[in-house]
This record gives sequence, C-alpha cells and structure tokens, in this order.
Amino acid sequence: MIRITLTFLALCLTLFTFGQGKNQEKWEKVISEMTKVNEGDTISLRSKDILEWSDFKMLPELNKDLNAHIELTFGVFTKKVNVWTGVITVESYGGIRRDLSWVNSLRKSQQLLNYLQLKYEIAHFFAKQSEKEINSRKINAGNVNKINGIIETHLNARDKALNEFDIESNFGNNAEVIDKWKQKLHNNEI
Repeated sequence: MIRITLTFLALCLTLFTFGQGKNQEKWEKVISEMTKVNEGDTISLRSKDILEWSDFKMLPELNKDLNAHIELTFGVFTKKVNVWTGVITVESYGGIRRDLSWVNSLRKSQQLLNYLQLKYEIAHFFAKQSEKEINSRKINAGNVNKINGIIETHLNARDKALNEFDIESNFGNNAEVIDKWKQKLHNNEI
C-alpha cells in the first residue's frame, strides 16, 4: 500500500512540476518574428493568400535602385504541448511586415506584384518545411535550442533560395524566370 501511495505522489509531483514549467519563460523562446511587431503590421498566408499593393505600407525609399521591397517574416507558434510527453506541435507561417514593405508607385506593374507574391509564397513554403520537421521529430517543448536550430536552418534555406530567385529574375524584371520559379515551388523543387 505504501508503494502505491509513493508512486501516486511521485506521478502527481511530476505532473505538477511539468505544469509549472510550462508557464516559465523558456516556453516563449521559440523564434517567431511575427510576434515582435504591432498588431496588423504583419500578414501571413494563414490570413491572406493574395498580396495587394495596399499591403505595402512603408513610404518608398526613392534612393534605392529597387522598384519595391518586401520584408518577409516567419512565424512559428505553439499549437499544443502533450501533457504526458512534453512533445510540442507547432504551426508555421510565412508572411510579410506591412510596415516595412514598400513599392515605388511609378513602378507598379502586374509582373512586379507577381514577383512579390511569389517571394511571399516561397517564404511560406520554408515556414511549412520547418513545421513539418519540428512536428515529425517529436521534440520536447523544453528543448528550445533544438527547435530554434531547425527554424534557423529553414530561415537560412529561405534566404538562400530568395537570393537566387532575385538574381535569376533580375529582381522581378524577367517574367520567364518568375514563371519557372512558380513551377519549381508548385513541384516542391526549391
């Protein structure tokens, strides 16, 4: 009888300790750029599929050689944490910072918007790749460094792909390359 009581108390203590840890700061250290801005300053493919010119809120930097700038962001959010195992399940979204994205109104064209839309979708693709990897590895939510390492890997891959896309498309000036990259994204070949 004493063994059963001690086992029960140990289980209760474990669950109590786990529940307390969930409220500690470590649970909020997962990278999520989207939480670092004012409400309404970001949009993601979770809430909006198609970009519009009105999504570019910042005044254009006229001294730049670029026609537009899209400030991409990456959000990883805790969907749930298993009470028994501590395994985290996340949702990830690619998005843009509206407050830091701009377009030169004299340069607006459908091709430029298509280029920016594709960058938005590529960012989301890499966010979803990080989500799949984190969720498939069944990582304990307390292992923030491992989670952030996965996110960082996908952020670096996103940036590398987007730099390649910028160069190949001459920053959106080559419609054929934009179409080629749309197809690559559609086929998950990025």
